[in-house]
Amino acid sequence: MKIEDFKLVENKQRPNFCYSYERYNNDKTKKYSIFTMDGGNTFLASVDEKRMDGKFYNEFSNTFTSIDESLKSFN
Repeated sequence: MKIEDFKLVENKQRPNFCYSYERYNNDKTKKYSIFTMDGGNTFLASVDEKRMDGKFYNEFSNTFTSIDESLKSFN
C-alpha cells in the first residue's frame, strides 16, 4: 500500500494537529486507517472489518513512529 492511496481526513478544530488517512478495500468490507493526535509524532494504524450486522469492528491496531511503519503493518 502507498500513502497516496489513502484519503486525508483533517480534524475541523485542529487540522494540523489531529488528522487521519483512511482507505477501504474494493468491496468496502475492510477499512484501513492511520491516525495521529500529536501532530505526526506517533501514529495509530488500525484495520476495521465489517461483520454480518453491517457494523465495523476493530481487527488490528498498533502504534508506530512513522507512516511507513504503519503501512508495512498492513501487509
